[in-house]
Amino acid sequence: MTVATEKKSTTLKKMPGFTSGLLADSALRMIKLARPICPNSKIKVELDANGRIIPVDTGADPNCQRAGGEWWIACETKGHNPYFTTRVWYTKHDKLGQDEDGDTVVVGTKMVKHEEKYPNMSQVAISPRVNSGKGAVDAIAKKGFKRVGDIGYEEVCQMRNCQKPVSPKFKSRQYGDYCSVEHLQLIAADRNGIMLVQTGTGLDTGLEEKTRGERNKQLREAAWASTDGGEV
Repeated sequence: MTVATEKKSTTLKKMPGFTSGLLADSALRMIKLARPICPNSKIKVELDANGRIIPVDTGADPNCQRAGGEWWIACETKGHNPYFTTRVWYTKHDKLGQDEDGDTVVVGTKMVKHEEKYPNMSQVAISPRVNSGKGAVDAIAKKGFKRVGDIGYEEVCQMRNCQKPVSPKFKSRQYGDYCSVEHLQLIAADRNGIMLVQTGTGLDTGLEEKTRGERNKQLREAAWASTDGGEV
């Protein structure tokens, strides 16, 4: 399956990698995309005179998402950046001063503001058994989603719930790009409808080792064609 993409910059940043809620027995190929979210759809906050965090009306343009249609185009035209969210938080620090002898002492506390900008990431199934494999194409064409390369980041693993960097050794034209041989094998098995032998069932040690060996053989065979007879 081919997903259209724009020309990318030659220098791309690495996406913060993580694996969250990844289950080998529910493997599914999912492409990670940048999702548009109007910055004005979120509540903005500031500190009041007493150091309390309160919502604030900035007088900014209204939430672009309420316009409907291809709102993300108008959103960017207004100078918004719908593909990133800025997280703001405050930490309390000692406020230093000097006493009458000129020594440095704590004279109170102050709140220090921090900001972190991060991409609005989403994952969309790119498997023929979900939305006929058209989910990613529709998300880009009809919902304003973008490939991560188009917002300045390297592509990441296409295993469900994994966002680690892609390894050049585990890229497949047929099954996608992954961070590890295990993820490539799991997606290849899923794509070919292979029912993997279950392990970790609490059976006796000898039988557990046998089933683990059978499962590993299934995974190797599932991914073999995807690497043109490579080492996977």
